Amino acid sequence: MAPLLLLAFVLSAQDKPPEKCSLSGTVVNSVTGEPLNKVDLVLVPTERSNRIAAVTSSDSEGRFTMVDLDPGSYHLTGKRNGYLDTAYGARRPEGDGTVLRLEAGHGLPELKLKLMPFGVIAGVVRDSDGEPLNGAHVTVARLTYEYGKPRVQGYGDTETDDLGQYRLRGLPPGKYYVGVKPNGDREATRVDHSSGKAAAEGPVPTVYPGSADASLAAPIEVATGARVSGIDIKMARVRCYTVSGRVATGAGAGAPAAYITLRGQERGMELDVALSTTTRNANGDFELRGVPPGRYQLAATRGGSEVAVVPLEVAGNLEGVRAVLGKGAQVKAGMVMEGGGRVKPERFQVFLTVNGQSGYFLEAEGDQFATQNNVVPDRYEVQVERLAAGTYVKSIRSGDTDVLNDGLTIAPGGTVQFEITLASDAAKVEGTVTNQSDQPGPGATVVLVPEPKFRARGDLFKTATTDQYGHFEFATVAPGEYKVFAWDDVEPGIWNDPEFLKEHEKKGAAVTAGAKGHETVKVKM
Repeated sequence: MAPLLLLAFVLSAQDKPPEKCSLSGTVVNSVTGEPLNKVDLVLVPTERSNRIAAVTSSDSEGRFTMVDLDPGSYHLTGKRNGYLDTAYGARRPEGDGTVLRLEAGHGLPELKLKLMPFGVIAGVVRDSDGEPLNGAHVTVARLTYEYGKPRVQGYGDTETDDLGQYRLRGLPPGKYYVGVKPNGDREATRVDHSSGKAAAEGPVPTVYPGSADASLAAPIEVATGARVSGIDIKMARVRCYTVSGRVATGAGAGAPAAYITLRGQERGMELDVALSTTTRNANGDFELRGVPPGRYQLAATRGGSEVAVVPLEVAGNLEGVRAVLGKGAQVKAGMVMEGGGRVKPERFQVFLTVNGQSGYFLEAEGDQFATQNNVVPDRYEVQVERLAAGTYVKSIRSGDTDVLNDGLTIAPGGTVQFEITLASDAAKVEGTVTNQSDQPGPGATVVLVPEPKFRARGDLFKTATTDQYGHFEFATVAPGEYKVFAWDDVEPGIWNDPEFLKEHEKKGAAVTAGAKGHETVKVKM
């Protein structure tokens, strides 16, 4: 009987679930150190397979406790009105914070979560006569870097009230730019039916402190929790012009019921001028009034399948602009595994984009992807998302073109095809971060950067945050040469700036990721 009892004991021990875990701590204001009550605490597993969140809230003394937690890795975030959502251990509100690893039967006591109060920019918008402007569209933007190039990216927006007042809230510390569009500038279609000629001058998008030239925007420094008021803007007025012409079919006939959009190409900050109208007769004639000087792209569409794109430089009245409609391009893509067969596209997402934000999704059609509408001619980046763990994009090719490095140039009409090759021989790179005293660096930002010739490829950059032991891990790394950098506090995305990386190049730890390799590296902050 003894062997049977022993077997029963072993089976019982194997069936016993792992012991639960707990954590506790205090939430405080990161600026004053004051304990915060009514903070919603959210604990989310880092593993994608388990996204069930555990929640609680802080008491009147800012204390909180969570019990009956499964062992594993987590991110802890605090949320409260008047404060930015802040992760435990994050130096900045955009950061993921320190990964918390809970071990079976153990607890993490005395955690201190520092919630950051948000900043505010406020002011008044007035027209050129000094009157408050109601309903003006105000945007706030920050300088970011994407694929090694600087880009001013919108961070939030609002509208002025009847007194011309605006308030942009929820801002993390940083440097911002504020701009404003005249009210009515966001209307979908604007057709000027005024008698006579267009006004000689008109209001145009304006950046603080009051210029129509976005390059002259003055930066506004916002400290943690700061309320920056008095950012008043007087709308600029410039001489405006008329752009007129005709939309025609490929056969030369006029194109009635065509939709025309004139969009600026140089201001940024989501302040590009956008005017639109429709052809006004059977000849396909159109006219756009009140166009400020600058570089534009005129796009004409009809019926969802015909398109024309004409670049324009407006420095005076433009007459006789001709836009000839043609079929937009149809884009199709196949997907294969390296050394294997075709891949069914259902669970993947393929996106064509010019600016990283707007663009065209390719939908699954049988064993390939295809656009559901015609694509406007331009140069596009191709992004592939929802890849399985351990799988990466090996190459994207359209004929002789290396799309990952050179982009995908789409001309009018016809069908553009490319093929995506996936590989499953990704490497794993992990390691530890230490400070100058050789102590573990919890909550550090770790960035895996490809060798210089591949730094225009955003898909090869990887980021992670160290856990409470200073450990980090990159689970899916395409084979190649890399450097690993670690910072205690760094502006998100600044590593995409080539000049920034050049300053820190010598501090990176070199690592070679071999196919299906498992590399370990030690990085100094």
